[in-house]
Amino acid sequence: MPRKRRPAPSKASRLSDLFADVGPLASRKSGYAYRPQQLGFARAVEKTLNGRGVLLADAPTGTGKSAAYLAPAILEVASSGGRIVVSTATLALQAQLLSEDIPQMRAAAAELEGYPEEEGVSYAVLKGRSNFLCVRRHQDTLRAGTILDPDLISNLDLWAVETETGDREDLPFRVPVGPWVEVASDGEDCSPRLCTFRDGCFYYAHRDRAGEADLIVVNHSLLLANAVSGGAIFDTEGAHLIVDEAHRLEEIMAETFGARVSYGRVRYAMRQAKKRCESATAAADRAEMAADLFFGDLGSGASVLHESPPRSYGTLVDALVSVQSTLASDPREEVNALQGMVGRLRRDLVSFYSKPDEDYAYAVVLGRSRRGGGRSYPELKSWLVETAEVFRENVLPLFESGGVVLTSATLATGSGPGRSFSYVRRRLGLDDSSVSDRVDEFGGEEVFDYEGRCLVYVEEEIAAPTLGLPDLFAASCARRAEELVKLSRGRALVLLSTNRAIAAFRERFRPPYPVRYQGDDSPGRLIRWLKETEGAILVGTRTFWEGVDIPGSSVSLVVIDRVPFAPPDDPVAAKLREKAGERAFREVFLPKAQVAVRQGAGRLMRRASDRGVVALLDPRVATKGWGKAVLGSLPPAVRTGSLAEVARFFVEEPGEDG
Repeated sequence: MPRKRRPAPSKASRLSDLFADVGPLASRKSGYAYRPQQLGFARAVEKTLNGRGVLLADAPTGTGKSAAYLAPAILEVASSGGRIVVSTATLALQAQLLSEDIPQMRAAAAELEGYPEEEGVSYAVLKGRSNFLCVRRHQDTLRAGTILDPDLISNLDLWAVETETGDREDLPFRVPVGPWVEVASDGEDCSPRLCTFRDGCFYYAHRDRAGEADLIVVNHSLLLANAVSGGAIFDTEGAHLIVDEAHRLEEIMAETFGARVSYGRVRYAMRQAKKRCESATAAADRAEMAADLFFGDLGSGASVLHESPPRSYGTLVDALVSVQSTLASDPREEVNALQGMVGRLRRDLVSFYSKPDEDYAYAVVLGRSRRGGGRSYPELKSWLVETAEVFRENVLPLFESGGVVLTSATLATGSGPGRSFSYVRRRLGLDDSSVSDRVDEFGGEEVFDYEGRCLVYVEEEIAAPTLGLPDLFAASCARRAEELVKLSRGRALVLLSTNRAIAAFRERFRPPYPVRYQGDDSPGRLIRWLKETEGAILVGTRTFWEGVDIPGSSVSLVVIDRVPFAPPDDPVAAKLREKAGERAFREVFLPKAQVAVRQGAGRLMRRASDRGVVALLDPRVATKGWGKAVLGSLPPAVRTGSLAEVARFFVEEPGEDG
């Protein structure tokens, strides 16, 4: 529900007052320091919200971007009404916004504007429905016989009675994904008008609370799902949109607007049909048997997408049609609702063996193992590769009466004054004449003293990576990384481009410091271990190229093995190459690699007092035509190819108070 208007203050300098050294934010934020870059970004956001425009904002690490966009957003809603939707890519940023940034800014804005804090802007997180227990589905699962083990059933039964939220995050015990989806809320198996549990529904209670808030925090997947539904999940009337971590939006759009057909999805849909409609049992059993054959043959190489499907494809499609028809003809309306689930499954399956949509990439990919450790079936997967029209035509119109801000520490390509937003403009359709005149750009200045506190090492001697000898390059990287971490006395994050490189490092990387690898524990626990263990070294792949925020000396060296171009067999890359031809490298693959390198290098300096070395071990940047563009994405620091220079840098390292 949009907030009612409050009389606007007469002062035109309220952002300056809010961010002042002795202002209301400074008194609430530990270690606060005034940053002109932060105020400049806040003013750009204010202009966009007031003018109902679109802002592309590249705010380098240290800007304090969340406070910079929250300040004008909260002041705008408090004085003029409306609503704010903030979308993030990661749970870590959501948690930071909800526990720190929003409460502090809400209180600071109330003090500035002269009203009680409790009358300030209200806020809430809005999660997808699969995060919540569905009481009806929980009971249906128990009545129908269950795939859940007895101990898990007992724990869920007790929790279902005691919980006030039904939120999976609040579970005091672990529930694997497979069992959870059997009892979680599912929009394709939901008839709220007919449900006897509607008044006590955990999901709708959560959604209703968020619907009353002035500011809601969502993730990119939910933002896009709302666009697909035409705004049916949450109201966007009169709302402004702020997309943080916006460099991830294209990737998540590709997944959200694509399709995935797996053995598990067929089994799940058929279980729901049999639970709700006994007369669908025979057809559902046929579909499960056909799926067993279909997915068993999918990886044999005997079938070709869009041409020749595996055996039993026709039987599977016919069985799904029969199940859908049975559900549709059932006299109970709540059973009829399930036909949508089965119909979408059938349409997605058929899309892989009918005329392909040129805006999509299709592939057979490795699947997840069956329950109980049985054989692993491959899956069918498609991705949206042309995201421009979808964002421009599906997402932007939901916020046509508000401003839209897209921001990240790495939204632009390159670094410094030469940064370019041309890639994100193209991929999100913002270069189209229908919207381009509404789009402004903000390239924030660097906050940190990279020249004085950072050194960039670029490898010059080891052999370049090749498709034919990837293990040789990985072995050379392991040796060079070992030399580098000895100079930094551990305290390193090693970022690799492939799982194969991880395997090579496990075999060859032997530094005299504690080492852990991606997969040894959960990402969160590994990051905590790196932060708390003296001299620790963490080796990982793309999971750790972004989102790792460890200020201080625990990460004094970041090693990047190679420029992370998409592999030749990547289905999305192959489709983009097919569509764009020779332009694909310059227009798509190089900009994506530049952003990834900026993200990886950005793990080093997280606070102004940090100091360290970024090492890029890919010698191609010195010889290839694209090398200059990649080097321009590294921090604007002194650059060297000498290990002796790296050694001197660490020898000159000041104490902790320096």
